Amino acid sequence: MEHGRSMSGLTPIAPVAHHLDVPYQESSPLSAIPTPPASQRQPRPPLSMKGSSRRPPSVFGSLRSSLRSSTETSFGDAHEDEKLEPLSTTSSTAPSVGWADGSQDPALSSRQVIHHGEVQTSAGMFRKKKEYLVLTETHIIRYKSQSKAAENIADVPYPLGRSPTIKHTSSQSAGSHTDLQTLSDASGDRDGRVPLRQVVSVHRLDDGKPYFAIEVCYLDEENGQASAVTLQFNIPEERDVWLSSIRSAVRLRPHYATTISAYNLENAARIIERDNDYDPSNCAIYKVVQRHSSKSSGRSSSDDLAKVASNVCFLAIGVHKVHLIQVAKPVARASSPSLVPNNMTTSYGILTLTAIKVGSTDDTFELTFRQPLQRPRSLYLASVACHEIITQLHFAENYLRPEAGERLFNFKAPPEVEMLLPPPVTSDEDNACLDRTLTAYCVAYGVNAGNVRYTITQQCEDAPRFELLPPADARRPEYGPIELLAIARALRYNDSFGSISLAGICLDSLNGLHDNYGREHVCSRTKKGTPIKLSGDELGRSCLLVQEVRALAAASKRLRRMDFSDCVTNKYSTQSNTIDEEGTKTKDIGCGVVEALFPLCKHQTTNVDWICLNGINLSETDLDYLVGAAVEKSCHLRAVELSRCGLNDRSMGLILDALRAQDNTLEAIEIAGNAGRLNPVTFDSQMAMFGFIRKLDLSYVSRTSGAEPLLQAETMLMWRLQELRLTGTTLNSATVDAIATYLAHPQSSSLHALYLDSSYLTGRDVATLLHSMSHNPFEPRDLHLDISQCNLGDDVLVVTKAISEGLTPLHLTMRAIEYRDENTFRKLLNALTMNKSIRYLDISHTALPGEISDDTCRALERLLADNDTLHELDMSGEESRLASSRFGSGINQALAGLKKNKSLQCFRIEKQKLGLQGASTLADVLKVNNTLRELHCGNNEIPLHGFTDLVDSLTENTTLLHLPTMDDGRAAAFRSADVTMKMMSDADDPLSPRSPSSYGSGSFQGSSAVKRSFTSLKRSATRSASSYVPHRSMTPSSRVSTASPMSSPMSFTLPSPRNKQASQSPTSAPLGFTIQDVQSTHRLLGEQWDRQCLRLAESLERNWCLFNGTETPHSSTEPSHSTLPQYITSDTTPRAERQVYFDSPVDDRDPSSYQHQISFPAARPAAPATTEKKEGGRMSFKQFILDADDLSVSVPLPVDRDRDRGPRHLRIHTADHFEVGGGTGVGEEGGEETPTQATFEI
Repeated sequence: MEHGRSMSGLTPIAPVAHHLDVPYQESSPLSAIPTPPASQRQPRPPLSMKGSSRRPPSVFGSLRSSLRSSTETSFGDAHEDEKLEPLSTTSSTAPSVGWADGSQDPALSSRQVIHHGEVQTSAGMFRKKKEYLVLTETHIIRYKSQSKAAENIADVPYPLGRSPTIKHTSSQSAGSHTDLQTLSDASGDRDGRVPLRQVVSVHRLDDGKPYFAIEVCYLDEENGQASAVTLQFNIPEERDVWLSSIRSAVRLRPHYATTISAYNLENAARIIERDNDYDPSNCAIYKVVQRHSSKSSGRSSSDDLAKVASNVCFLAIGVHKVHLIQVAKPVARASSPSLVPNNMTTSYGILTLTAIKVGSTDDTFELTFRQPLQRPRSLYLASVACHEIITQLHFAENYLRPEAGERLFNFKAPPEVEMLLPPPVTSDEDNACLDRTLTAYCVAYGVNAGNVRYTITQQCEDAPRFELLPPADARRPEYGPIELLAIARALRYNDSFGSISLAGICLDSLNGLHDNYGREHVCSRTKKGTPIKLSGDELGRSCLLVQEVRALAAASKRLRRMDFSDCVTNKYSTQSNTIDEEGTKTKDIGCGVVEALFPLCKHQTTNVDWICLNGINLSETDLDYLVGAAVEKSCHLRAVELSRCGLNDRSMGLILDALRAQDNTLEAIEIAGNAGRLNPVTFDSQMAMFGFIRKLDLSYVSRTSGAEPLLQAETMLMWRLQELRLTGTTLNSATVDAIATYLAHPQSSSLHALYLDSSYLTGRDVATLLHSMSHNPFEPRDLHLDISQCNLGDDVLVVTKAISEGLTPLHLTMRAIEYRDENTFRKLLNALTMNKSIRYLDISHTALPGEISDDTCRALERLLADNDTLHELDMSGEESRLASSRFGSGINQALAGLKKNKSLQCFRIEKQKLGLQGASTLADVLKVNNTLRELHCGNNEIPLHGFTDLVDSLTENTTLLHLPTMDDGRAAAFRSADVTMKMMSDADDPLSPRSPSSYGSGSFQGSSAVKRSFTSLKRSATRSASSYVPHRSMTPSSRVSTASPMSSPMSFTLPSPRNKQASQSPTSAPLGFTIQDVQSTHRLLGEQWDRQCLRLAESLERNWCLFNGTETPHSSTEPSHSTLPQYITSDTTPRAERQVYFDSPVDDRDPSSYQHQISFPAARPAAPATTEKKEGGRMSFKQFILDADDLSVSVPLPVDRDRDRGPRHLRIHTADHFEVGGGTGVGEEGGEETPTQATFEI
């Protein structure tokens, strides 16, 4: 979800190439002010200006003028050695002063004049002077007087009463060096003229001074020099004329808003790309002036003055952010570079925009941004392209939030800007562009969008359903408040979802949290524009959780159901009012969800009518809101789920009485797991008021004593029940008879799920229900019956008889049933074999007195082979600290019956400790069975060899779509290798009780060491160190025996144990395993598992394509029967000071003796790895790695071409990378649902 770009190279700037400088083209002639004909005037010969003299800097220079732009005294050629600085800095040299003279371009005088006149300019609060400005269609020309202007431009008249006589020019004093901004020699103002193509903005300058002024900012991109000129007027009318004239002249020039050099474009694009916000199709860059706020005045320090000075920069609108980028200066020509960085960039999220204000008479505009729980930040900008900037920004906001339907920010702009705004963007992506909006909010709020996980379900009620999942970062199990705000505001106004589920997501961080810096996100109207019937103060003072939940419910027209189960975990006092320290009564804040939703339902300002509050402890405040809305008939509630909400007798009765007003609309009632007790007589009368109940959950409820049934059969026959849950509720005989009467009536045909697990039913009760629900013996009933954990007792024979007669529904769950003797369970298996009505059967967690006998194995084998109606079967066991239930080793023989099965499609047999034998049996089954689609056999301690057999069987099986990756076997292999290496390290220690020397034998007693306990791990601190160094088998010696002829000549072996005296020698000391050896073991085992997982993924993908009739991908599956790895390199050098892996002390041996490099030859003899034997107490390290815990190598490893570059790192293994076609592949509970579970909601 998060956009990211590579920083190795910059994307070409082709999409923004239109911003590049283009050759100037003449614009259409403009009407000039009437002037005397040129033929009636005598031209005045040009006079060169006298050389200006410098004066010492004044100590009374204005601080404000030092930060403001250069003005009248800054014109002309600057000294060639002076330092050139941009507008935002202060020059350290005094500039030379000059005006336009007769030496200017002759073509300039032929331009038509738009406006001209005498203007007062100022370089500071103590320096003011008048000069004559001429505005043409290409330049703003500045002269010392009107006479000089008339001499050079024909359309400018001479002043009245003055003759065009020749006068000597004079030079003004340059003034203090702190007064003025230095101008570049190459700037557009060096000859007293400003090219209009360099103008960035023309805006009014309201700084509280007693005059009327405008500021013209311009930028010479060639030299990176920004300057400004301030024009002061005595009357506002004159100011407005000049402001309008300059703006019109600038806007009439072609490409006035897009003239940006290629250098600045590339620099801006690189900066945006570093922020992961650059997209060639969604990027616009403009020149702007960052000005000071008109409210800021009375500055007294130089730092404050720096803040109010105007600054020319670039404004870039990226995908998700607005960037302010400083002008990049070219290579400095001065001797010392500037110490002030000019590449400072500030960014603001587009979706944090809260206000836009555009000036109606000048180029100013204001942008206000505010992140949650922070103060707003305003940008006071100006640009000749302000209308285009606002249009592009409005489009970007609409593109990121297309479902809003209205502006979610304050917008104040003149009518001409409103006419430029593009039409609303349509949602052209799935789920109304949810991904786009959610990513934009996360980026704007500064959170990681990749941490947000969700799923969208289509097969459900009120579909589609948005379900938020826990964060992707396992280190942070809960979302933060800013992340929750981003998610909630992305879902706001989204009409693509019929239900939203936040079940299990903790919302405590938002409950009670207030944002005191703004109310722009407070929802006061629905998407249709209907106002919410709550006061503005009531809406604004609510906490963020209430505001966001209320906005979700009110702003979406399609949303019908909201699930907040287990979202709020805070416990509140049951007392509605508490007394604080001042003696005043305060109300508890409640859970927040009830306060947000039920007032909307009461006033009919939301379409949400199914509310799930399961697992939320409701306080008295919540009950007030709930009851207050439920008593209103106009509320139209369909369901209120209140399971595990801490309701007592009073609150439960109060809610049920209030819900009577919803008798015509209420469809579901869930009050399971509450402490309140139900009176059957009162409860039945309350429930009889509802005529359209289809879901009823009374699980784990308590009732008063008595012989009355909890529900009368007549009451249930009034409804069109689809699901009835009585899990964990004690059912007396009267209640069982009432349910049986209801099941026997045709009105019960709508019931599809009946959960009676843990309800203390006897075998006779179950048989009664089975006979009652069987209407047609030739057509099984479409019903899921759950009788798990029931005490069938001595009446189990009655149940088996009903099962054998086919009186069962399509789906039967008999989980965790305890059988006193194995004979009873065998009779149940025989009955299930004869049954022809069950399609989905669950007999998992079956508890037997011991392991199944051969007779029971044969009965189970007949069930798997002869039953031709079962589509799904679950025979999983259970392995926990409190209970353990499995069939034993005999089940491996029974699995062979699957070879003859032609109907079973999904088979679950987890936690039965199948091991290698069971895996081999299942592999043989898969080779001949072509009807099985899913095989869940995880958590069965299947080693690598057994997993390899299963994968090999898929070369012949083209129908299986799911097989787990045996992650439990992988983990067990690593643990076994670590334990074995630790035991062997202990065995090599001559001081350890497990050492072979303690038995007086020189042979390696590996088996004895493994069987011993870990009590010897606490060794004495004075024990000599031991470390293991793998080495190549060398020539025969007195210390190392020759390798077996069947062994590889390049194999490395474990050293034989030595006696205590020999261990004192550095060359014969006992050796232990180092961290390099352990890593090599883990790497080798991991690569073998990864290879099989990859082959499994390819085979399953092939089968999936065949099942769906799509093109089969090319498979690189290789046969597993191959040789050992061709290369195993280890070119690391353990150091003497490094401790061994098992915390052994370090000895003082020479580090050079540890250098080694071990490898296997490219080819290997045909003898398998299991033929390597232990001789003379020596064990091959390769054999130890591959034979630990019955593991074997199956597929050759690829040659490590980078073995000379350094040690290889451990690979991170995740089974999810190899899953194809859905499912976790682990076989554990909580994985992907099967089709049966998805249908019956197991």
